Amino acid sequence: MISGYLVRDVMTKGVIEVPLETTIKEIIEIMDKYNVSSVIVSDGEQFWGVVTDTDILKNYHNLEKTAEEIMTPKLITVNPDTPLEKAIETMVENRIHHIYVKSSCEERVIGVLSSRDIIKLFSKLIKERHLEE
Repeated sequence: MISGYLVRDVMTKGVIEVPLETTIKEIIEIMDKYNVSSVIVSDGEQFWGVVTDTDILKNYHNLEKTAEEIMTPKLITVNPDTPLEKAIETMVENRIHHIYVKSSCEERVIGVLSSRDIIKLFSKLIKERHLEE
């Protein structure tokens, strides 16, 4: 069903970055404004980690905690030319809903592939197949 698709075909281009000192309250507002479920924690030069909606749910009782305090420091990445099936396997193995896409030529994050992006593709493929029958 998805063989032949690459990460670049499905990913969301661009990422939202927040500084280390950003509070949970501010992150919630940013996530709502941009309709995203994760943000990258960065100092402008280096990526330190990621804050996801799950991190927010685990820490919502203290809205003054910072991104640095609640972030997941391990940023799991793929490149745009990774087969989509391989990216899904990596997401399942690591129990994550977001995998970040690093440029093939430089050390910067250029997008994100979320479980929501993959579900949208599945839905599209099911509808197209249904129309062919």
